[in-house]
Amino acid sequence: MPWMAAGLYAGIVLVSLLAGSIAAEVYLAHHNAARLPLPFYNRLYPYVMFHPYESYVYETRETADMSHRKNRIFVYTNEDGFRIRSPGYNVPKEKPAGQLRIAVLGASQVELASTFETTLPGSLEALLRRQYPGRDIEVINAGIQSCVSRQSIVELEVAVVDYHPDMVILYDGGNDLGLPLTYESRPNYPYNFQTMEEAWDLYREEHRAPLWRIALGRSYLYRAIRARLDGRNRRLVPTADDPLAGTNAVSPDRIISDRNFVAGHVAAYLSNWRKLVELSRAYGYRPVCVLIPSSAGLDANYAVPKMMEWFHLDRETAVKWVRAFDVLYDEAGMQIERLRAAYPEAAFLNLAHDLTPPEKYFWDLAHIYDEANMIVAERIYRQIRPAIESALGKTGH
Repeated sequence: MPWMAAGLYAGIVLVSLLAGSIAAEVYLAHHNAARLPLPFYNRLYPYVMFHPYESYVYETRETADMSHRKNRIFVYTNEDGFRIRSPGYNVPKEKPAGQLRIAVLGASQVELASTFETTLPGSLEALLRRQYPGRDIEVINAGIQSCVSRQSIVELEVAVVDYHPDMVILYDGGNDLGLPLTYESRPNYPYNFQTMEEAWDLYREEHRAPLWRIALGRSYLYRAIRARLDGRNRRLVPTADDPLAGTNAVSPDRIISDRNFVAGHVAAYLSNWRKLVELSRAYGYRPVCVLIPSSAGLDANYAVPKMMEWFHLDRETAVKWVRAFDVLYDEAGMQIERLRAAYPEAAFLNLAHDLTPPEKYFWDLAHIYDEANMIVAERIYRQIRPAIESALGKTGH
């Protein structure tokens, strides 16, 4: 009968569609580009969002590119997550009489190096002990990998001030100024905050949605079809093929052309420098703010090939990225000059164009070799020497 034949054909079509969908789902599940895991070296922590592991010991057998000499890496932290020179090294919160204590805040440019002694804080400590033999000088490494300056200010409040530093150096800018191009255009948001937002939204969605919607949401085939039909609104999360396209990132074209956006973003970043200075009046430390050397990202000859290789950018886009970095750092330089006039009691250093040529000093686009940390320490010391000697005079016997 015709209706029986039609039913048979419909059944065959449905079974074929189901089999095809299952085959497509299996294929896409095995061939879909995996989401690039974000580097995460810290643990979640109240207020600052994340924090270095406390009382941590990490030693490598292999050498690393952080040093021209390819040193092994030795990382130790105290009970507050500050990097220290050896396991169990004690930095008492009650500062010893006569000691000059300096705390250095910032991100990986502060925390990282092969050893504590070759970090920027360790290099500064060694330099000061040579300059002032016989004096008790301690430099605290309070760097947190991947943090932005707003997190450093919170870290100052929740941990660093307990150590009663005589001087606080905020050494930052790389993450704050580079984030709009990568993960996060909202100033003062941590670079991977969007990942946590997405995870939370997904968690809530899965607990509210009906089962069929959850199944669709987990289907590779459904996501592939949806991406085809709605390419403009696709989720721009980092993937193995597109590692630096965050949901809240903006294009280099906008940074190059939108002066209001750039001025606002830089002002929001430098508001943390203002906070560091204003908090110094309450806690009694001398404030020093340093815009880190960024020559590697500002030198097209050095940066463009690396951006093309590491970030899978075409040459035209990589050149635009370098131009966008130029615009951001130029604006930061102008606003730092205005800060000098507003806060004469503080030291504001702009080292963005120091350390050239970059291939001599940088082992990637953001981090300098161990040996270069001493060069930076010397340049910082030269510019803040009067403040150092004044602080030594106040702590002297």
